[in-house]
Amino acid sequence: MDTPSNHPQPGDDSSRGEMAPQHSFDTQNKVMIASKPPASHTSQLLNVPPRSSLPGKKQPKNAKVAIPRQRTGVVPGYSRRVPLACESCRGRKTKCSGDTPVCRQCKELRVTCKYPASWRERTKGQLDSLSTKAEAYEKLLRDIGNIVDGRTAEHIRVTLDKYSGPGGERASTGSQSSSATPQDKDGYLEELSSSSSIGSLDAIDRVEEDVNRTPNSRATGYMGKNSEVTWMQRLRMETEQRVRKEPGPYEAEPEGEFAIHSMNYHLDDLDVSVPGPVQVYWIPPRPLADKLFEDYLETVHPFYPIISRTLFRAQYRTFFDSAARPGDKWLAILNLIFAISAKHAHLTQAPWRGDDNDHLVYLTRARILSMNGDALFSHPDLQQVQVEGLVAFYLMASDQINRAWKITALAVRSAISLGLNMKNTSESTPGISKEARYRVWWCAYTFEHMLGIMTGRVSCITDGICTTPLPLPFEEDQLREPAATKLLNDQDLRQELVESALASTLVRHMPSNPPGGKEARHTDKLRDAAWLKSQPISKTLIFLYYVDLAVVAQEIVNRVYSLDCAMVPWRHIENRIGELRSRIDIWYTNLPEALDFTRRDDQGTDMLRGKLFLAFHYYSARITLGRPCLCRRDARHTSPQQNPSFSHEMAEITLNSARQMLDLIPDEPNAVQLYHVCPWWCVLHYLMQTTTVLLLELSFGCIHMPAEERARRAWELCDSNLRRIAIGMDYDLSDLPVLNFNPTSHVHMAPNTGGNADMGVPVSQTAPPMPIFYDTVGGPNQHPVQTQYHYDQNQQAYSGVPAIDPISTTLALSASGTDAFFPYDPISGEFIRSFFPIPNEEESWEQN
Repeated sequence: MDTPSNHPQPGDDSSRGEMAPQHSFDTQNKVMIASKPPASHTSQLLNVPPRSSLPGKKQPKNAKVAIPRQRTGVVPGYSRRVPLACESCRGRKTKCSGDTPVCRQCKELRVTCKYPASWRERTKGQLDSLSTKAEAYEKLLRDIGNIVDGRTAEHIRVTLDKYSGPGGERASTGSQSSSATPQDKDGYLEELSSSSSIGSLDAIDRVEEDVNRTPNSRATGYMGKNSEVTWMQRLRMETEQRVRKEPGPYEAEPEGEFAIHSMNYHLDDLDVSVPGPVQVYWIPPRPLADKLFEDYLETVHPFYPIISRTLFRAQYRTFFDSAARPGDKWLAILNLIFAISAKHAHLTQAPWRGDDNDHLVYLTRARILSMNGDALFSHPDLQQVQVEGLVAFYLMASDQINRAWKITALAVRSAISLGLNMKNTSESTPGISKEARYRVWWCAYTFEHMLGIMTGRVSCITDGICTTPLPLPFEEDQLREPAATKLLNDQDLRQELVESALASTLVRHMPSNPPGGKEARHTDKLRDAAWLKSQPISKTLIFLYYVDLAVVAQEIVNRVYSLDCAMVPWRHIENRIGELRSRIDIWYTNLPEALDFTRRDDQGTDMLRGKLFLAFHYYSARITLGRPCLCRRDARHTSPQQNPSFSHEMAEITLNSARQMLDLIPDEPNAVQLYHVCPWWCVLHYLMQTTTVLLLELSFGCIHMPAEERARRAWELCDSNLRRIAIGMDYDLSDLPVLNFNPTSHVHMAPNTGGNADMGVPVSQTAPPMPIFYDTVGGPNQHPVQTQYHYDQNQQAYSGVPAIDPISTTLALSASGTDAFFPYDPISGEFIRSFFPIPNEEESWEQN
């Protein structure tokens, strides 16, 4: 008996009905295999129990299961591979249909369906997060760069600039552009100035030369960054780079002709002793002594009242009228007065002047009397302070700057040891004596300040060194009057009427980083100077304003040129400069109308001398303040619609101040007149300061004021002076281009309507042209005492000041063969002593 077979037989209907589904199932398997489902999903399909094992209706033992036929050409939706599975299907490890917003599996299971972010979205989100972090870090670094030291701030700036995009924000808002010279345009345009190397502040905290190497270097000594000698060294290096046609600053070691002692125009290398013995107690004849004494009281004492005029004049008369012999220190003071006046007599070619070296003889007597070894090791008294102060003054007048710096330190130390730097509240000391001591201290203070500016060295008069009241605007013979006595006895009233009205009181309370300093204006903190302006003009009032300006200018040195500035961010330095600029402007607005040196007014020699003294010091302070901003890499060139940077404005103020200081000098050189009405003991310093600044701007390519009419005038002056020197020294200037000058163009020029930053007065004011002085009566050979000087402000040509044609002047000098205006040493290659003729060296300057 045949066993029934479960396999389908051929020709059986049932078997024929089941073959198609079997074939369809195979086709389905082939489709699923081709789609390559995940292994987990495949195993899940393989583990599906057969239909016979499913619960429900009981099937016959050998019953055949009918498999429904699937429609051909229809592929289940879940068979396709989706790019992204939902989180629920991923967790169940099932194939996701990829339907949105809910897949089929999650819909059937009624669970939450959530699709994760795609790889592209995740990458974009991560990049956005990193960009946000980078911007936050950059902002943090910029904020840190404003409070850390200069080197760290520069490192931060360089790093931020290195990784910033082409159109991104630059990290340093105060970066400087390069010079406009052709060499710099080639490959130096992108180099930026660091926070610690802007302008004259480069390497302010170190010495780059061996000062102790040679006698000349020791005679010169160290010169700081605010000295015009250092500026001249920078100018020399700039011109060397232009000659070599190389971009950037000169990077070689400052040796040889580039050493600082090679740029020094002072005479510290000359000896100040006289050969042979000196009669210590010899006194000049009474007529000569009277002239020397009166010359000192007229030209020096008003600006340096280190002695009591009334008291010393009485002692002087007693000394000559009687046989009494004073002490050695008093005789030393008298001989120093003679020495200073004798030096001035030679400069002005006074007919009563003595021998060429008589001032050295007077100095030697004073040294023997009160500056010998015993006196230096003795405890100081008030007369010793006066001796040391007068010795320092003579040395400056003789251009012995290094020696003067050394001696004035003794005077300041001696004054401090006597407590002159503090307010005197002693009941046993008369008020007049206190006032005299106050003036002695301010003489030592101002002179130390002046020498600090000239040498660029750290001064001993730092912040908080003194509480000495400023001098009263009364002459010595007026101190016994009721108005002066009231101020001498009432310190609160003195504080209210005098000190609180001056600009120096604000400087003493200036913070290290004044907030909004760059936007500070003199109108922000106006002072009530009505009482001072109501006082009659006197020499003591001029001295008061000079002391006030000296305190502000000394703060410039302490805040801008101190050694700690190398560790201070440049933005902080700019805030300090802006705040100090407003203080200088306050000083100018406090001036009485009679002392306003910008006004056109006729006055006598004494008033002219006082106004010129204030004017020189005012412009010098502005030049010193803005010099760090005057550098070859000025603010980057922007569109004309954008305002210039703060550094650019300060550079313009510096250049305009230099130009206006030169306007104080007559166009026609007259040394006798210059030494008679100007501060003759330091006028050469002022001239070198202003000319060096203008020449530096020329070496930079006039990048700060390229289209200014005043720049053209400055170039004409420098070019004409250079051609005068060339004629006298037989220099070849054939390769120097000759410009077509129009010597009368400035007569018809329209008034300057430039911005306020170009003015020499407070930025918010419109200033008239700066003054010049000239001689309307006689020529250069006429004695100055017989001449009435006029103080004029116009820039146009006057009858007293003929317009100078540089070409015709050059030809005239060539015909005369004189080089008296510019004494030049062809061996050392530098100017000697002065730009102006030295007495007894040119016959044309002698009195008729």
